Amino acid sequence: MSKTKIIDGKTLSVPQQIFEQFLEELETQKVPKEVIARLRKNLVDNGQISVEILKESLFSNDNVNA
Repeated sequence: MSKTKIIDGKTLSVPQQIFEQFLEELETQKVPKEVIARLRKNLVDNGQISVEILKESLFSNDNVNA
């Protein structure tokens, strides 16, 4: 039986749940919070994934309100 994950009142799809688990693991690996916030915004919140989005999320210096 699969469990549905809800964050901030939003039900996450299976891919979003997988990305969220990935982001939680990044936190344990001491990846900068700004990078994790950008990844969360693009992968989980916006559901966007592409090479360009990942590069932007990983290497951008823009501030993110997380």
